[in-house]
Amino acid sequence: MSPDCRAINPLQQLQSQVIVDGFVLKDSCGSSCSSPTTGLKSNIRRSPDPYHYKWFERPQAAVASLAAATKSTRNIAQKLAETGNQAVIFWGSQSGTAEGFAHRLARDCHARLKLDVLVADISEYDHHTIAELSQSQYAIFIMSTYGEGDPSDNSTSFLSWLKSKPEESLQNLRFAAFGCGNSNYKHYNAVIDTVVTSLQGFGAKLVLPVGKADEAKATTDEDFLEWKTTLFAGLCTQLGLTEREAEYETSIKIVMDESIDTSGVFLGEPFGTKSTASTSGSSTIVPLPICAARELLQSASMTRSCLHLEVDLSDHPEIKYKTGDHLAVRPINPTLEVSSLIDVLGLSGRENIPLMIESVHPDSDRLNLPSPTTTSALFQHYLEICAPVSRESVLSLAQFASTSTAKAYLLSLASDKNVFASFLAEHHLTLARLLKHVQTLDPTTIWTDLPLSFVIESLRPMTPRYYSIASSSIISPRRAAITIANNPRFLLKDDTVSIPGLASTYLSSFATSNAQSYPPIINPAITTTSIPYLHASIRRSTFKLPASPDKPIILIAAGTGIAPFRAFLHERARLASLHGQNKPVGRTILFFGCRHPNIDLLYKEELQQLQAALGNKLDIVYAFSRVDGAKKTYVQDRVEERQDDIVDLLLEEDAALYLCGSAAMAREVGSRVGEALKKAKLYDEEGLKKWREERKRAKRWQEDVWG
Repeated sequence: MSPDCRAINPLQQLQSQVIVDGFVLKDSCGSSCSSPTTGLKSNIRRSPDPYHYKWFERPQAAVASLAAATKSTRNIAQKLAETGNQAVIFWGSQSGTAEGFAHRLARDCHARLKLDVLVADISEYDHHTIAELSQSQYAIFIMSTYGEGDPSDNSTSFLSWLKSKPEESLQNLRFAAFGCGNSNYKHYNAVIDTVVTSLQGFGAKLVLPVGKADEAKATTDEDFLEWKTTLFAGLCTQLGLTEREAEYETSIKIVMDESIDTSGVFLGEPFGTKSTASTSGSSTIVPLPICAARELLQSASMTRSCLHLEVDLSDHPEIKYKTGDHLAVRPINPTLEVSSLIDVLGLSGRENIPLMIESVHPDSDRLNLPSPTTTSALFQHYLEICAPVSRESVLSLAQFASTSTAKAYLLSLASDKNVFASFLAEHHLTLARLLKHVQTLDPTTIWTDLPLSFVIESLRPMTPRYYSIASSSIISPRRAAITIANNPRFLLKDDTVSIPGLASTYLSSFATSNAQSYPPIINPAITTTSIPYLHASIRRSTFKLPASPDKPIILIAAGTGIAPFRAFLHERARLASLHGQNKPVGRTILFFGCRHPNIDLLYKEELQQLQAALGNKLDIVYAFSRVDGAKKTYVQDRVEERQDDIVDLLLEEDAALYLCGSAAMAREVGSRVGEALKKAKLYDEEGLKKWREERKRAKRWQEDVWG
C-alpha cells in the first residue's frame, strides 16, 4: 500500500475501484485506491518490511518462553512427581471454553477438596507418558469438539496417537471425561467419545459417567456444573476426601505499579499465547488496514445488516492466504460496556495504571493473559466482558456482596437453575449489568471491594472469531474479503431488548457511524490514524476446490455461507477466461438460500456477472423463504427437487460437494442427499455412511458450518 493510499477513507476506496468483468483492477502498489490529489493511479511502491511483525513481539517474553521450555519436562508422570499433584486436567480447546473449565475445575478442587491438580495443555506432554501414571493418580480430560466432529488444534496429535493404537498398557490409568460440543452438529461431542472409547480399549478405567455440554441448548455452563458436582462426589468416595464450603483462593497475583515503563505495556496488541502460529495453523496476528467496507442488504436496519469487508495484506509479505481459508478476527468490547464495568468496580481513575499479572502456581498451565497491561486494556481487548454470566459465577459472587440483602438475593437467584434460566430470559446478563442490577435492588451495595483477580478469573479470555474468506487468492492475493451478518438476538421475554453479537457489531461499525464506540487499532509502524485497522490472522482450512479445475462441483449455501463460494466462483471464472476451451472448467451448481430476492440476496450483481462469464458451466438455483404470497422454500427443498442431477454428478462424474452455512441446514441437506443416494444405489444406512466417509477422505464432501 502506498503512503498516499493510507489517507483515503475505505469507503472512498470502494468507490474508486475499477471493475472489469467483475474483477478489481489494481495499481502497482497492490491497492485499488487512487491518489487523493490527482485522481490518477499511483506508481509509488514502498518496499514492505518483512520484519514488521517484530513490532508486536516482546523480547522479554521470548526469553521467558525459552527458559520455560528448557526446564519443563514433557513426561506427565514426572511432572506430577515434581509438583506433588495427585491429578492432572488435560484440556483440548478451540474457543477457550474447555480451557476455562479446566482452570476453574482445578481452582475448585483445591478450594473445596484440598486436592492439588495440574492443568495441562494436552499438546505439551508426550502422550505415551500417561501410561506411567499410578493407580493413585487421576487424569481428567476436558475436550472440545467443533465443526463436524473435528478436534481442537492442540488435541489433534493426541487423537492421532490414540488412533495409532499405542503399544503402552494403560491398565493403571484412572480417568474422568467431559466434552464441550453442540448437538446441532451430526457428530455431537465426537472427540470426547473417541477419547473415552480409545482409552478404555487400552485398559484404562473410567471412574464416573462422561459429562457432555450442549451449546445448542445454551446449557454449557449448567452441564459442566452438574458434571462437576458428580465428579467431586466420586473423588470424595474414592480418595477419602471431604468436600467443604468453598472459599475464594486466587490463582493469580495482581500488582498495580505506576513506575512500569508504559512502552512495554500491552494496550491491545497481540501477545504470545500457547496457541501459536506453529501449532494452530494460523499466521501471526497483525494489524490489518480495512480498505473497503460496504453494506450488502438492500434495506439494512439497526437490527439486521450484512457487511462486505476487505483487509489489506500488503504490509505483511510473510502472510498469505489460500482460497477457502479463514480470517481469524480479534474483536474488541464496546467502550460503553468497558466504562460500565470500570465504574461499578470503583476503578475509575485507576484503569490506566500498569499492572502485572502472575500465576500464583508457577508449575500450572501458562497464563493466557498479557502482562504488563492495564485494567482498561484487559476489559477492552483481552477478556470477554460481554459474555453472559454463569450461574456458578453468581454463586461465587455472593461471598463478596457488601450487604446481607445483596448476598441473599444472589444466592436465591443462582441456587435453582430454573429460577436462573427464567431470570436470563428477562435480562441480558453481563458481569457489569449483574452488579448494577443488584445495586438497583439494594442501593447500599458497593462492589469496590470485589477483588480484581476474581473478576479476571470469572471472565473468559477473548478468543478470535473465524470468518470464511470471500475472495480468491488467485485474483486478490493481497486483499482478503469477509462477509459479516449482523443479526442481534432478542430476549425471550422482551423482544425490545437486543443482544448484539460481539464481533459482528464491532466489524459492522466500520461501515456505520458507530466506529466511535471502539478505540482505534494503531499500527506502530505508521503514524497516520486516518485508516481503520483490526487485529487478525489467517487460519488454514481444508475447505478447498478440487486440484483439477475440470472437476464438477456442487455448492450449497444459505445466508453468509455464500462467502467462500463467492471466492470459488470468481476463481473458476478467472481460470475459464485464462484457459478457454484448452482447459475448460467443470460444471458448477450453486444452491443459494436467503429470505427475499430484493432484500438479502447477497452479492446479487456479482452472481449475475459470474453467470454471464461462465455461461452453461454455472447453474444457480435460488431458494427464498420470505416472499409474500409464496411458499417458504429452503435450500434443502431445492436440493431435493434437483436430486437426480445431484446423484448423477456425484456417482457418475465424481463431483465434489460443499456445504457452508448453519449446521442445521447442512444436516437437513445431508439427509435429503442421503435419501436420494440410498434410492439410487440401494444403500442401507451402513452403506451410506461408508460411502460418505470415503467421499470425505477423498475431499469430495466438505463442510464449513457453524452453530
